[in-house]
Formats: sequence, structure tokens, C-alpha cells
Amino acid sequence: MKKELAIDRFLKNIINKYMYEICLCLLLLAAVVIRIKFAPETTLSPDYNDYYKVWVDYYRENGIIKGLGNAIGDYYVPLNVMYALCSLLPVEPWLPLSIVAFICELVSAVFIFKIFYLLTGRKHHSMFAGIATLFLPFVAFNGSLWKQVDALYTCFLMISLYKLLKQEYRASFIWYGVAFAVKLQSIIFLPIYLILYITEGFHSYDRVLKDSGKRNTFSILEFLWIPAVYFIAGLPEVLCQNGLKRTYLSYLYQTRELDTEGYGMVSYFPNLYNLGFDNFDKLLSGAAIMLLFVVLVIIAFFCYRRKDNIDRKLVVYLTIFTAWTCVVLLPGMHERYDYAMLLLLTPFAVLLRKKIVWPMFIANACSLATYAYALFGAKDIVNMTVVSLFYVGAYLYTLIDVVKLLNDENHQVS
Repeated sequence: MKKELAIDRFLKNIINKYMYEICLCLLLLAAVVIRIKFAPETTLSPDYNDYYKVWVDYYRENGIIKGLGNAIGDYYVPLNVMYALCSLLPVEPWLPLSIVAFICELVSAVFIFKIFYLLTGRKHHSMFAGIATLFLPFVAFNGSLWKQVDALYTCFLMISLYKLLKQEYRASFIWYGVAFAVKLQSIIFLPIYLILYITEGFHSYDRVLKDSGKRNTFSILEFLWIPAVYFIAGLPEVLCQNGLKRTYLSYLYQTRELDTEGYGMVSYFPNLYNLGFDNFDKLLSGAAIMLLFVVLVIIAFFCYRRKDNIDRKLVVYLTIFTAWTCVVLLPGMHERYDYAMLLLLTPFAVLLRKKIVWPMFIANACSLATYAYALFGAKDIVNMTVVSLFYVGAYLYTLIDVVKLLNDENHQVS
């Protein structure tokens, strides 16, 4: 028998000891390679050349102080500061924008791991779930190919949710305030905070920390951290003499885009309003918001009825479901606004709620079809009405599951 060489023994010993870690590193490397390939492509993005590059060039020509003073672009201050800082680098804007997005995707992956490790106690499964989110099509396409910023506010939402599950409420509200200051779409996570206030918190049964299932709640005053962070985030533009009204009413102006930019009830998002309601925004917008309000009130009532039997897993499920409800029912949704919801839904269905694996797959497939429609010119192939039927169907299936779960106080997420 041929004697095994020392180098082979060494390599096999490394593999036997660290096979899992090696696989994770290889997956991470693959995620990096995908983004290196995507990042230089700027012609597919419907926004990069018309908006992001224009804004960065404006800061380069006029300086950061004048740029912030004129509030170039239609985002709130933190993102405007990001574009301003990009102007200081001697490279094309797509490079720093792609790098920032990928860093935020990595932060989200880390906190996906921490969230699901907290829920399941399964370290390797949770770690794989976090890394796997980097390969979800909407994650890879959004930042590196589209040059969008959804990964930025989402990573802060993941941090805030983790802190919420740890019952570190003040830290959770502060991080949520950061997410909200980055982008208005973070509002879709607000219902879970309201529900938990009404239900007086939840039981923190924790397989990892082995605690006693402590239960505590938080004061209504903790919500003030959200406007406080928003106010602080606006100071760079105020100090650059943009004006209080223009700065702090930024989100109000964004909500008016429904009328001023002619989006209709929906902008390439596969929700309810693609089913023949898109052109009736002046008639239906108010009713749509009230419909969302009614659904959330009903869900809050069901939660209140079983408030003594709410645990961390149910909190995460409710976070996913209420966020999904918002994007399905709110008017003016764009093709990317379910980013944070899908990022949570995907590992949650695989690791904790097998009953909704098929709705999860359908929602991801609909997201892929939507990106194909918006990014890759597949408008002749992708029928948004059909995509919306599947997407809304997946949501309704999950709605039924949530209602059944809340109606049975003895039933737990599993």
C-alpha cells in the first residue's frame, strides 16, 4: 500500500476539522465573484445613469456643502450624504455604491444568522441560512446590478429585529429609527412594534441562553426614539442651509409621488393593484390605506387574544406577515419594496415553518419575474397580472395560516 504523503495528511486533517467553515468561505467567495461580475454593468439599471451618477457628479462639480444645501435627489439625508461621500472618491460611482450595498448585505446575513440561531439553537443551519441569503436573486440584483439601496435600510431592520427578540427594546427602537431615517419603506416593520406594545411584549423562551422565558414590555415613550433619530439624521442638510421644511418633510414629498409622477396604484410590484386597479389611484388610494388599517387592526386583535402565549418565533412570523400585508395593500409600491420581508420569509419558511415553503418559493419566483421585467427587458415575456395572481395567492395562503395560528392559543410556530 502506497504511503500517504505528509501534505495529503495535512490537507485531509484540515478538511476533516474545518469542512463546514471551508464550505462557508467558498460560498462567500462565490457571492463576491457574482458581485464583481455584476457591479461594472450600468446599462441595465433604470436608475443609475439618470439619477445616482447624476447626483454624484453634481456633488463633484458643486461640493458637498452646496449639494446638501440644495438637497439634490429625492432621498432623505443619510442617503444624500452617502452619494456626497461617493463624490470624493476618484472612481466611477458604481464601485462605491456596489461595495456599500454588499457590506450591508453581509451585515444582514450576519443578523439573519443571529436571529435564527436565537430561534432554533442550531448554529450551522442558521449560519448557512445567513450565507444563503446572499444568493437570493433579489439580493444579488438589487445592490450590485441595479445599484439600489434597499440593502442599507434592511440591514438596520435586521439589527433592530434581533435587538427586539433579545428584549433590548431601546436599542431596537434606535436601530429601527436608523432604518427609517435611511428609507421610508422601513415603515412596513412598524406594525410589529405596535402589536407588541398592545400585547405587553412576549415570552423570551431561548434555547441558546437557557433563560426562564422572561416577559417584559416597553413604554410608549420608546417610540419617540424614531422621530429623534430622524431629526438627528437630518442635521447635515439643515447645517448646510437646506431649510427645515425641505429637510424634514422629505418623506411627505415622497408620498406625493403617487400623484406627481403618475405611478398609479402600483409601480411594477406584483400586488393586488395589478389586477385592473392601477389607473384608479385618485379613487382607490385612500380606501387602500383604510383596508390595510382594517387588516392590521384585526391581526392586532387576534394577537391581543393570545397575548399570554406569544413567543419569539411568533414575533418573527408576525413581522414577516405584517410587512407582507403592507406591500400587498399599500398603494404606490415599487418592484423592490418587499426586499426586507422576503429576506426574512425565506429562511423562516425553510427552518421554522415548513407549511409556508411553497408560498415562500412562489413569492421569490414572483420577485425574480419582477426583476426580469424591470431590469432585463422581459416585458414581452412576463405578464405582471399573472405574476400578481400568484403573489397575492401566496400571501392569502400565508394569511390563512397566520389566522389559524393566532386563533389556536395552544398551537406554536414549528
